[in-house]
Amino acid sequence: MKLESLDEMEENKRFFCWSCGKQLEAVDEISQRICFQCKQTIKELKEDDVFFCWACGKQLLHMSEVAQGVCHPCKSSIIRKIYTPAKNTTP
Repeated sequence: MKLESLDEMEENKRFFCWSCGKQLEAVDEISQRICFQCKQTIKELKEDDVFFCWACGKQLLHMSEVAQGVCHPCKSSIIRKIYTPAKNTTP
């Protein structure tokens, strides 16, 4: 998104946070249309909802992965290791 420079912006034009309605003053806030406080709050909320695979540490994206605590590739690998038939070593 292209933001006009401060010199080009109309002085009567006011910008407000889409989340809380507070008037925005900083260029970064105006360009993102959200105040720093709301942005930080949203970031903290998102961090609480992030889960990782216990086997490889990759972020879990699907609810089925989150419920089991393991990503699909690791789950497949574990299942293959469990159900692999043992080779008969007797002659």
